[in-house]
Amino acid sequence: MAGGEREYTVYRAGRDEPVRRPGDGAGAAAEASPTAAAPQTIAEPLSALSRRARERERPHRLRTVLLWLAGLAAAAGTGVAFWLYGRQPVQDFWSVLDLAEATGEVPGWVLIGAPVGAVVAAAAVTTYLAFGRHLSLKVVGLAVVVVALAAPGFALGWTNGKLNEMGDRSAEVVEAVQHARKELQPPLPGEAVNILLIGSDTRPDDPGRADTLLLARLDPDTKTITMLSFPRDLYVELPGYGHDKINTAYSYGGAALCVETVGELTGLPIHHFMEVDFGGFWHVVNILGGVYYPVDRRYYNPESSSWKSIDIEPGYQLLKGHDALDFVRYRHDARGDFTRMERQQTFLKELQRQSGRWNKDWKKVSDLLTAVTAEITSDLDSLKRLLPLASLALTLDTSNVHMVHLEGGLQMMGDASYVVASEYDVQAAVTEFSNPTQAPVSGKAKVMPKKAYRVRIFNGSGVTGVAAAVAEQLRGLGYKAKGVGNAASFDYENTVVYAPKGMRRTAEQFARLLAPAELEVQSRVPGAHDGITIVVGSSFDGAVAVPEPVEESPSIVAVEGRYDEASWAALDEETPMKLQMPGVWAAGLSYDEFRAYRVPTPSGRQAAAAVAVGTTPGGGYFGIQMMRWLDPPAIAHPTTKKKIAGTTYLLFYSGADLHMVAWRRGNSLYWALNTMNDELPAAFMMALATSFSPVAPPEASVEPSPSESASP
Repeated sequence: MAGGEREYTVYRAGRDEPVRRPGDGAGAAAEASPTAAAPQTIAEPLSALSRRARERERPHRLRTVLLWLAGLAAAAGTGVAFWLYGRQPVQDFWSVLDLAEATGEVPGWVLIGAPVGAVVAAAAVTTYLAFGRHLSLKVVGLAVVVVALAAPGFALGWTNGKLNEMGDRSAEVVEAVQHARKELQPPLPGEAVNILLIGSDTRPDDPGRADTLLLARLDPDTKTITMLSFPRDLYVELPGYGHDKINTAYSYGGAALCVETVGELTGLPIHHFMEVDFGGFWHVVNILGGVYYPVDRRYYNPESSSWKSIDIEPGYQLLKGHDALDFVRYRHDARGDFTRMERQQTFLKELQRQSGRWNKDWKKVSDLLTAVTAEITSDLDSLKRLLPLASLALTLDTSNVHMVHLEGGLQMMGDASYVVASEYDVQAAVTEFSNPTQAPVSGKAKVMPKKAYRVRIFNGSGVTGVAAAVAEQLRGLGYKAKGVGNAASFDYENTVVYAPKGMRRTAEQFARLLAPAELEVQSRVPGAHDGITIVVGSSFDGAVAVPEPVEESPSIVAVEGRYDEASWAALDEETPMKLQMPGVWAAGLSYDEFRAYRVPTPSGRQAAAAVAVGTTPGGGYFGIQMMRWLDPPAIAHPTTKKKIAGTTYLLFYSGADLHMVAWRRGNSLYWALNTMNDELPAAFMMALATSFSPVAPPEASVEPSPSESASP
């Protein structure tokens, strides 16, 4: 080749024979020139190329068809598998996301943005897998898609695995849950949910009993939580076993009989149940790190006592396992089981109020979930059953928690003491439970709702049809009234209203409606008629008169006076805080104890604290708390706020009663806490809270005389 060019073999497209070989020279060049052979050299290569192209397309088309068929088969199989097995997991996973959003841990846009982003990313990666050229990028993209698709499955598997541990129980427990489910009723969408909480006391070789029975109501309509407690010695009929104490229902038939008994007693549907023993309660409280609670007084029984030992000082503090259990079980005081019910309800209320302390700690939530599933027996043993209830609970108002107690009279039957409650007592409690009194409604006379009891009318005047006429008028006013017939005699001049002690205030309205009338309050006798009985006298003019509402006169009235200032001064010396004390007091009130101490905060700080415990004529305990901890859980979610003379007061109501008033002064927090059953009227609570001023030094304090303080 000229110029030193390198020679090489030349082929024509579609031909096997070369056009030119090295060394062919001009002959090869001549052969390559377009001459008479040109038609052959062009036609033959095109024909061969077309044939070879068709041969190559056949397997490519076959592979494409096979790939499409495989893809369609995979899609169909995936659809069938999803329809049979995957719908619930996906729904559960979406419910978990909803639940996370409700807790505030996940922004709302994530519920839409995450799925849309995942679909876009998957589409982009899939497109590149089909048309991209770089193998390494395809491998990375495939790994990303696999991880993205697997992550929700792993998350759901972890969550569902945690909750499914609830069903991983012994055959005996599984059987007990199955029996209880037969007595439960499914909750209706959007309606209130009733949950029976059973605190069981089981011991070796003992079937046990229900130490606590408490019905909780979660109402999505009013956003309220209501609790109804039953005395453990309540005299009831146990279906299939006759009359006995309500706590023996557990001994005879376990949780199933408890559910059936409470359902028949109240007439309410029971949707779920949860049973926990003492060990489970202790364990759960410890996992939560304890519960901050304002202990109202000193609780003490020595180890040598025949009662369960307990030693808890008064004041706001962190109650953990052993102390928490002893506190909620304590019932050795003047009102016995009745104050124990109040104590249990207030403890659960504080537990619910403090949920913000741990609901953002996922490790603690995980530990709690594991403990609850291991310690609690319940029909809520799956993600499907638990998530709707958890979602409902997160929508409720933590400041709108109501407490109702079913009470009655003590009565001996044989060698045993029972609590006997009439049908009126039960219906009044159920009515308040289902329609709790909203706050604030202070100062009005408290009467039972009209539908909560029966009114029986008798004719004691001899005037034909008077009983039916009165009953018709009372029904027109909304009462459940019935004209029964004639009284034993017709010599009644004035109408007489007969009522049990617990219905005095309610009965007074009938005495006003049928004036002139007399009120006869009677002790409740088992077997006697429940509700109110009216015997119409001859002085009745035939028309029921509706009077104006009458306000209740408070029995405790605030008057000016710095009671026991010397004790306040001594307390001030014991604490680094500069204390303030109330400038009003009331007759019958006194101080029981003063205590200076420190309370541990969640941050690990030991905050200075002090408490003054007071007593009422009714035997209740109220408290005045002071702390250098300005934001404890106790003041979270107040019912309302009121600003007076530049100070903002946080008001916490329990139904119609003002239970606590809190305020800040400088670097200290104060609150006035009512008794367990709210004996102190709202007017006195506000007067007490707004009267605080600095404690005088010991040398300046002067002890007031009894006439100046305790007897205003």
